Amino acid sequence: MHPSREGNTFTKFKNVVETVIREIDSLDNEYVLKASPTELEQYFTEKVLIKPLVLHEDKQYIKDQTGTQIDVSHDFNRVVFPGERAIIKGTRVDIAIPFEGDPGLWSIQASTSSMRSYPEIEIRNNEVVFSVSFPDDSPEPDRLRSDIQKRIKSLVDAVAYLKRDVDNHNSSAPTRIREALSRKTSRAQSAVEAVAALGILIKKKDTEPTFAIPAKRRESPAKRPAVTTGKYEPEPILAEKEYQHILEVLKSMSLVIERNPSSFASLDEEAIRDHFLLQLNGHYEGSATGETFNASGKTDILIRVENKNVFIAECKFWHGSKTFEDAIDQLLGYLSWRDSKCALLVFNKTKDSSAVRHKMHEVMESRSQHRKTVFHRPDGDSQYVLIKDSDPGREISITTQLYDMPSKE
Repeated sequence: MHPSREGNTFTKFKNVVETVIREIDSLDNEYVLKASPTELEQYFTEKVLIKPLVLHEDKQYIKDQTGTQIDVSHDFNRVVFPGERAIIKGTRVDIAIPFEGDPGLWSIQASTSSMRSYPEIEIRNNEVVFSVSFPDDSPEPDRLRSDIQKRIKSLVDAVAYLKRDVDNHNSSAPTRIREALSRKTSRAQSAVEAVAALGILIKKKDTEPTFAIPAKRRESPAKRPAVTTGKYEPEPILAEKEYQHILEVLKSMSLVIERNPSSFASLDEEAIRDHFLLQLNGHYEGSATGETFNASGKTDILIRVENKNVFIAECKFWHGSKTFEDAIDQLLGYLSWRDSKCALLVFNKTKDSSAVRHKMHEVMESRSQHRKTVFHRPDGDSQYVLIKDSDPGREISITTQLYDMPSKE
């Protein structure tokens, strides 16, 4: 049996993507607007990604050996009268080779190869099987071995050609999925006459802060995953550009600490936090407050605009992975449905900041709420997307920042 050819890889992969895009277009508008964009993207991207074939030719084995009949009518080494058909006894050997990847790839042709020497094969339980036969009266082991190796090589070559197409597809398909989801979200917002994320206007001061290195002045900011029940309602969140600006304001404190080590060496978390609040209030006219109640507890830094919590940050000294886990739990406990962007500011007095960042990264990615690592910089900030089990569909962006603190002399 030879698997039926279903065209080339270009046609096959194009059909896969178009099928998934049609599924995206058919999604319910309410569902799209309530679902996590990260989970939606991951879900549909996984549906279009193709797992390339990996052929384990070094694990080939004889799967079966049976008697057969062989037509030697055209064997010039035998005496066969013209027009006669000569059938003799022979042996059929089935050679099996394990493989990984999408079995459907065996039924299509790579775009860069005609695969004319592609052997007759069967696909059985993640094994590719082909057969060779020889007459019992003249087995010729060397010739048989050469025939087997030739067929295996043709399969290895086919897998290599297919992998090029698969790699090209896997690098481009996610972009098409993101574009399709973006179009669908825009159409869904228009259809329900709502905006999924309203930019929050935060009034800035006309002057820069007087203490510290000021961040660059910015313009005012304007899932099949589970979702919450009930009707979709637009929820105000902090605009991404404004979130990045706040993070830059916070990050500017690194230089302040570096240039004023004696001022920070003996400070506790609360006192250090007040310096961060000074910077934020210098940009946001006192909108940042300390120890403000929010949802189930108190947080270290909170920006509220029009009674809406638009940014939350937790300040903690590094005392190991367990206390960092506790800080994450504490931060998530503060969050109400309006909060989606926050930060963990970690003050480090150890000498190995790279090791601390690595441990922080391990903890963040090990969380059950973790959905995506937006970026991880071993020598800088990292950002993650988390979703609480109790609030499906609502994404929480957490940026981790590490600040090296001076020690007392």
